[in-house]
Order: sequence, then structure tokens, then C-alpha cells
Amino acid sequence: MKESTLEPANAPEYCGGRKESQVVNAARDEFLRQGFAKTSMEAIARAANVSKATLYAYFPSKEALFSYLIENECEMKRALFTPPSLDGGVEAALGALGMKFVAHFLTKNETTFFQTVSSERARFPELCRLFFNTGQKQAVDFVAAFLQECKEKGELSFADAHLAANQFLNLVLCDLPVRVALGLDLPNEDEAQRVMKAGVSTFLRAFRPAPGPSRSP
Repeated sequence: MKESTLEPANAPEYCGGRKESQVVNAARDEFLRQGFAKTSMEAIARAANVSKATLYAYFPSKEALFSYLIENECEMKRALFTPPSLDGGVEAALGALGMKFVAHFLTKNETTFFQTVSSERARFPELCRLFFNTGQKQAVDFVAAFLQECKEKGELSFADAHLAANQFLNLVLCDLPVRVALGLDLPNEDEAQRVMKAGVSTFLRAFRPAPGPSRSP
């Protein structure tokens, strides 16, 4: 299977106070480069060009800093997502939405952070739980809100928007999240798009309202 052809996205930068911003951005770089276990607070302080006392004044432990970074990362990613337009029809809109999530998992910068969190699941399961509850919840909430809009416009029919959102994401992403977590080869963009489109078609067959009976002239 060919590797993804998508270019790595630029790393988002935290925009708080100057020193705090230095710490958070340096910590992100160090965690991505070495992983959580091998990254020390001393190395982060050195990369951020601050003293260890300053670093500990902001974050009392490496776990606290990494937890903050997870929340900050998920929040910045959420801000990048905007609902697609329905002007071209619900199928095109769902395809555009699905491709946003596919592109996320095919982008090296995104997958590296996901793998960094996943690699610590045995030693720090609470970090993985935080990442899931923050990032996954935001993604599902975002998709559910869009699906609810589609339902209100008569384009979709379902009982539970959040359940439908989870099913949509599973269909369009298929095994991408598992491949990323395990560090396996990823499909290229064309292959991933083909799977995504098949997922959208399956989703629409399940949730598009049945056409009403035609009227006799």
C-alpha cells in the first residue's frame, strides 16, 4: 500500500503570553521528536530558553504540561473545522466533511502527535483518555451538529445525531485511526478518498429519507 502523498501541515503555535508560549511550543516539539517518556522537563526548559524554575511555575509536572498540550492541540484543531456548504447537495457536503477528517489522519504532523499519545497508553492511560474525551468528543459534536442541520432541512433522517456522527466517522475513516496508532503504512490520498466516498454512499443509503409516493397527474 502506498504512503500518503499529503504534505505535513505547519505545526500550530500556542499564542498565550510570551514565556508561556515559548514553553508550550518547545514542549510540543520535544514531545513529537522524542516521545513523552524520553522528554525531560530539563530538555523542555532548555529548548524554550527559560529556567526550570520558570517552567515549573507554569506547569508543576511533565504530565500536567502534556495534558495541557493535548487540550490545547484539540482546541486549535477544532477551530480549523468549519461546516461544509449544502449548496451542492448533501452528498457533496458529506464528501467534503469526510475528506477533512481523512486529510487529518494522512498528515504527518497530525499522525505523529496521535502516535505520541497512543504510545503512552500503558504507562499513562489517563493521557489517552483525555485525548479521546477532548479530541474525539469535539469531532463527534461538530459532525453531529452538521448532521442535525441536514436533518432539519430534510436531507437526512435519524433518531440520534451523535450516534449517526460516530457511524459517519467510522465509515469514512475506516481503518485509518488504527493504522496511525500502530504506525502502519497509510493509503495515499486517492485510495483514502475512494474509501471515504464509499463510506459516504453507505451512510446515505442508511440515513437519507425514502422518497415519498409519487402523485398521479
